[in-house]
Amino acid sequence: MGRKFKSKLGCVSSLFQCFSKKSRAAAEAVDDYDDNDDDVRRAVSIAKSARGKGKASRGDVTIMEDDVREPYRSDKFRAGSVHSGRSRRSSVYFDAIDESWHSLGGESFDESFVTLQLDGQYYFNAVDDPTISSEAFEGIHMYPRTPTTAMDPLPDSPISTTNMDSLLHSYQHRGDDARAKLDFDEADIAAGMAGSALERQAKRLMTVDEGRNSIYLVDSTNLLLKELKIPSVMEKGFPGELTEMELEAVKLLQSELKKRDPIYNEIVRALSSVEKEAYALCRFLRARKFDVEKVFALLDEAKDHYAKARENDFYPDLEQALGVSRSVFLSQYPAVFYGNAKNGCPVLYLRLGLIKPEGVKCLITIDKADRFFWNDMLFTWTDIIKEGRRINPQSVRTETVLVYDMKGVSRSLLNNDTFEMIKTGNQIMTSFPETLHCLMVINVPGWFGVAWSVVKKLIDPRTASKIEVFTNAEAGLKRMGEMIDESQIPSEYNGKGSSLAEAAASVVGGASSGAGCLVVLNHLFNLTKKNPDQSHDFVLKDEEQVTLTVYTRCKEGATATLCRAGTGAQVTAIEGVNDSEPYSRAIGTIIGPGSFSVRLKANSEAGAFLLLGAASV
Repeated sequence: MGRKFKSKLGCVSSLFQCFSKKSRAAAEAVDDYDDNDDDVRRAVSIAKSARGKGKASRGDVTIMEDDVREPYRSDKFRAGSVHSGRSRRSSVYFDAIDESWHSLGGESFDESFVTLQLDGQYYFNAVDDPTISSEAFEGIHMYPRTPTTAMDPLPDSPISTTNMDSLLHSYQHRGDDARAKLDFDEADIAAGMAGSALERQAKRLMTVDEGRNSIYLVDSTNLLLKELKIPSVMEKGFPGELTEMELEAVKLLQSELKKRDPIYNEIVRALSSVEKEAYALCRFLRARKFDVEKVFALLDEAKDHYAKARENDFYPDLEQALGVSRSVFLSQYPAVFYGNAKNGCPVLYLRLGLIKPEGVKCLITIDKADRFFWNDMLFTWTDIIKEGRRINPQSVRTETVLVYDMKGVSRSLLNNDTFEMIKTGNQIMTSFPETLHCLMVINVPGWFGVAWSVVKKLIDPRTASKIEVFTNAEAGLKRMGEMIDESQIPSEYNGKGSSLAEAAASVVGGASSGAGCLVVLNHLFNLTKKNPDQSHDFVLKDEEQVTLTVYTRCKEGATATLCRAGTGAQVTAIEGVNDSEPYSRAIGTIIGPGSFSVRLKANSEAGAFLLLGAASV
C-alpha cells in the first residue's frame, strides 16, 4: 500500500500526484503486452497519456441508452480496494491522471497504486480504477429520487407516528377495485423505470474519466431527463408509501432511538421545527435502504461533529460566531439561499466562479467554516422552508434544489482550501442525509470533464444520480424555469426576483447583531515581494455611501492610501497582529458620485488583503 499522509487537506495537493518513478516504470511495462489484448488496451492508453506521449481526444460524444462504462477490471492490472481504518467503509475515491495539474516532487510510492489517507478517507490513483460495488447503486434503484416540478398531493389520511398504519401505502390507498390495483401496479413499474434511469446516470458519472469532455456529461443529463418523463412515479420510502417490511424498520428505529444514546434521536429530529417525526425517520432509513443498524452507523459518523456544534447552540448569531457579517462572508463564498422551487423546496445558488479561498482566509480561519454551515442548515434553511410552507401549506419536503453556476471557474479553484471547505460541508451534511432533491450544474466549461474526474471523488453514487449538467446557458436557464417559478428566480438568471447580492444582505439565519449590509466593492490584493505596492480604482454613483474595510491575516500589515480624484489622500496604517487570527481595519467612509482609488503597500511581509466596500440596507 502506498505511503500514508498524516495531515488533513492541507496536504491535499499530494492527492493529485500521479506517477512515481516506480509507477512510471510499471506504466512503461504495459508496452510489452499485446495491443490486441482488449483487457489491457485502456491501461496502455492511460499509461502513455500519463507519460506525456499524447492523449487521445474522444471529441463530442453522444450517449446511447446502453452507454454505461463499467469500472475497468483486469487480471493484469488489479483494481485496488481498501477500507477506511476508522469507518471500515470501502472507498470509491481515486485520482485523475493529468500531469499538467500535479507535481510528483520526486516521491517514491508503491508501484501498484498510490493511496493517500486523509482523515480516514482513502483516495486511489486512476492507474487502477477502483471497483464500485453494485451495492453502492442498489439504494438508487430501490428509492429513486425523481425531480418534481409541482407540489406533492396531500395524503388521503394524516401522516402520524401515533397511527403507524398511516405510513403504509395500503392504508393511504385503500380500495379493492381493479382501478386502484392497476394504478398501484403502474406506479410501481414507473418507480422501477425511474430507478433504473437514475442508476444508469450514476454509473455513467461515477465511472467517467478525465478523457471525457463536458459534452459527454451534458448528453448524459439529456438522456436522463428524457428517461425520467414517466407519469405516476411512486415516491418509494416516503410516509404513506411504505411496505409492511419498511414500516417494521420505522418502528424498530423509533424504538431503538429511545433506548440508545439520546444524541442519536437529537440528530434524527434536528429539523423538528419543519419536519414531522415520520418523515425524519423515513429520511434516515431511505439513506441506508431501511437497514436500521446502518442508520446507526451513519449516526456514529455524525455525532462528534453534531455534539461539538451543539455546545454552541449551532451558532445562531453568525456574525458573532465568524467575526464578520453574513453578507461579508458570502462575498467570498457565495452560497445563497433564494426562494423556493415549484415543489416547495428551498433553492441554494452557489456561484463557483466567484469563490475566493484566499478571501475567505482573510475573513476567518478555515476551522471556523463549519459554523457557517451549521447556521445555514439549522436557521437559514429552516426559515426558508417555513416561508415556503406559508405560501404552500401542503409542502412536506425537507430537501434542497441546488444550482451550481460554474461561470468564470478556473482550474486553480481546485486547491487545498476549496477541498477543506467541501470536506467541512460534507462532514456536517452527514447529520442531514437525503436532503438533496436535485443538483443543476449550469454554465459548465468545456474542460469540466477533467474537473469532474476530481469532483466525483467527493460524492457517492446516490448523489451522482441527482446531478444534471448543462454547458449551454440557455438550456440551463430553461431547466431552472421548469423547476422554479420565475418570481422565485434571482435577477442574475433572468428571473423576476431581486439579486443574490441583495439576498445575501438580508438579515436571515437566526439572531443578527447589527443591520445587514450590501457588499458593493470586492477586491483581493495579493501583495508579493516582487509586487508589494498595488492599487484598485472604482467609481461610486450619486449619493452612494460606502464604508471601506481591509481584511487580512498578514502579521506585518500594510499602509492603505485612499484617494478621491481631484482631492488629497487619506492614509491609514493597517497594523499587523502577532497571532494567526484574521483582523480588519476600516480605512474610511466615502460618498459618491466620484472616482476613487485605494492603494496598498505591504510593510515587509507578502500577503493577501481583502478590500470590501459595504453599503447599509
